[in-house]
Amino acid sequence: MTDRSARQSPDLQRILLFCAGAVLFLSFGYTEMAGSDLWWHIAAGRELLQTGTPWMVDDWSYSAHGDDWLNHEWLADIGYFGWTQLFGIQALVYWKWLVVVATFGILQWVLWRVGENGFAAFLCAGLAAALASPFVDVRPHLYTLLGFSVLLLLTLQRTPSRWVLALLFLVWVNLHGGFFFGLMALAILVFPWRDFSVRQLKGAFLTGLVCLAAAALNPSGFKTFLYPLVYAFDQSSPFRELAEWHSPFRPGGIQSPLFFYAIWLPAFAVFYAVPAVRQRTGVPWEALALTALTLAMALTSRRFIPIYGMSLALMLAPLLGLALSPVRHRVLQVGFATAFLLLALMRTLPYSLQAAPNFHYLTAEYSYPVDTVDFMLANELSGNVFALYNWGGYLHLRSDGQLKVFIDGRADTLYQSETYHQYVAVQRSQPDWIERVEQSGADYFLWPINRSGGAEKYRQLMATGRWQGIYQDSVSWLAVRKEVAVPNEFSLPSESAMRVLTEGVQAAGANQPEEALARAVVVREKQPWHRGACQLQLDMLRRQGRLDVAQEVYWDCMSYFPTKYLR
Repeated sequence: MTDRSARQSPDLQRILLFCAGAVLFLSFGYTEMAGSDLWWHIAAGRELLQTGTPWMVDDWSYSAHGDDWLNHEWLADIGYFGWTQLFGIQALVYWKWLVVVATFGILQWVLWRVGENGFAAFLCAGLAAALASPFVDVRPHLYTLLGFSVLLLLTLQRTPSRWVLALLFLVWVNLHGGFFFGLMALAILVFPWRDFSVRQLKGAFLTGLVCLAAAALNPSGFKTFLYPLVYAFDQSSPFRELAEWHSPFRPGGIQSPLFFYAIWLPAFAVFYAVPAVRQRTGVPWEALALTALTLAMALTSRRFIPIYGMSLALMLAPLLGLALSPVRHRVLQVGFATAFLLLALMRTLPYSLQAAPNFHYLTAEYSYPVDTVDFMLANELSGNVFALYNWGGYLHLRSDGQLKVFIDGRADTLYQSETYHQYVAVQRSQPDWIERVEQSGADYFLWPINRSGGAEKYRQLMATGRWQGIYQDSVSWLAVRKEVAVPNEFSLPSESAMRVLTEGVQAAGANQPEEALARAVVVREKQPWHRGACQLQLDMLRRQGRLDVAQEVYWDCMSYFPTKYLR
């Protein structure tokens, strides 16, 4: 199919293929991730509207309090907070799905235009979405994937308007730091590969300058340009130890198994050296250059795998389009398009479109100290909290600075390397970890019960005689230094599903399976999808030997969200 025949092809086939694409891309938007940035992004949006300025200083930590914070994603933060105010926090899953479908839907459109075959466009865009899926989190980085797709739409096989491109970068730079990759991609996309001349080169250079100037229109100016460079090339930065920056060959962190197969697919570029192929497809110089660049980036850091997948799709689409070009019969075209739609629908069958259960699992909401924070706020506790790195943003959202943390997911946009080293020493329970916590100025210590050495940390901290445990919920425990003034008698937080779950977990620990089971059932009456309640109910039923009932409960819980973490 040529581009003209694609435009003249039956509307039914086009509708089917784009519907199949939308459903398929949606199915790759159900990745469970225990990312922590979402919470502080919402809190930052609230802070931005409260202060009325995009120039931010830290008001949420006690290790960097009052320092300048390079919040280069401020516009995204306002969007998050505004969305939650309009539709509720759980509706953020709809924001995520909209961005994912729009990103790869635009890519599918571009691939159809470039590869001149609708089936190839669908398959290659699907490959890109599959490669990206392990990294699709509710975070501003999705805007970079969307920005890349829009950039391709505006430049490939088009004479781009430099002012439209400038507008794109003006928005992009204030949404996410990935705009810097966008500028590199722009240099490749506007380079006159097929009509090289001084005039064309000057035009491309001018376009780049205009977009560069547009990107400089952000609260931090050119400092925003330096940040991604420093982050990418400063191998000594301890923040490079965050899992998302690891090489895909390094164990741990987010894994993309498909990447280890897709890493060899650029070898198909050799077919562009065949004269007959070049005559039919031309040579997609932009795609070849982008694939080489993004593959090098992905081999260095797994967080770049999604943009590698999109670049790879550009390179493969013309070849696959050529291979599928014999499929011209109208009945076959509609038949294949229908089959693709049915297969895409099958991928989504296990999932629902309900906001609440999807938000619960896609953000790992169940892993946060909801009830403990309820307890702290109910008793008007305030001060410095040494908490798990991933929990810092959640404390910001809930307390708005009342509970200040040692460190959180804002990483080196705010914190010094030494602060991170101090945290890691505590997390790894180095011999002097308690002294480090106390020297940091912490009033409270908030930590998980069953991970990061939680149980042993609690025992060691209590053994000092300088701390006392004051609360424990289903996922966390809270201790306070004895010299810190706290109420003589604590109030329990208001009745909630998480409060009931805490009582259930405590009953299970006290070897009261009937009471624990009853509490789990109460929670599931309010939130039938709650992973913690599902797991508690399953564990108590199995402890009682009621395996048939446990199996029914398991499948009922899985009907809300087919999580891989429910055992």
